[in-house]
Amino acid sequence: MKHRLMVIASGAALVAGLVAANTADAHGRSARAILANAEGARIGSVEFRTDDGHTEVRVRLTGAPGVDAFHGFHIHANDVPANGDGCVADPTTAPATWFVSADGHYNPTGAGHSHHVGDMPVVYVSADGSVETRFRIDRISPADLNGRVVVLHAGADNYANIPLGSLPTQYTANSADATAATAKTGNAGDRVACGVIASR
Repeated sequence: MKHRLMVIASGAALVAGLVAANTADAHGRSARAILANAEGARIGSVEFRTDDGHTEVRVRLTGAPGVDAFHGFHIHANDVPANGDGCVADPTTAPATWFVSADGHYNPTGAGHSHHVGDMPVVYVSADGSVETRFRIDRISPADLNGRVVVLHAGADNYANIPLGSLPTQYTANSADATAATAKTGNAGDRVACGVIASR
């Protein structure tokens, strides 16, 4: 009887170990953010999953602002406590103040814009306010995204492509300050939706 109990106990320990190992292997292979606008209304989700050495990003939004247009779409650092934490916005204030708590683009390597770890492709908001798209990124994994923030911007991201000269087709006025601003954010404009990422 004692021998049988030992076998059962050993088997239970083995099963528990396998479950723990599988849980550990699965942890951090996906992450998710729920996006909300400045009024706090949910507009959709962004999911991140490990896929063949890359991270697949799936975006589903409804009721997004700025229809029939491209919008800058980035991972922000959320790493300066003095600015607040996560997604903080007061809809009664100017849009320029919304979600500044998310801080700048996630850029641990100090790269130029379009090469930030947090840079992602622009997304297109359809006439009905919806977004349904997926793409791959390879600079960050879901496990490294926990606590970072996804931000949807009011304008498109020009990825710091700054035409030289004074023609009307250039993105910004031809000055050192304007060039620096474009190089930093791609002129994507105000932050209109935000969501904190949680690894799973």
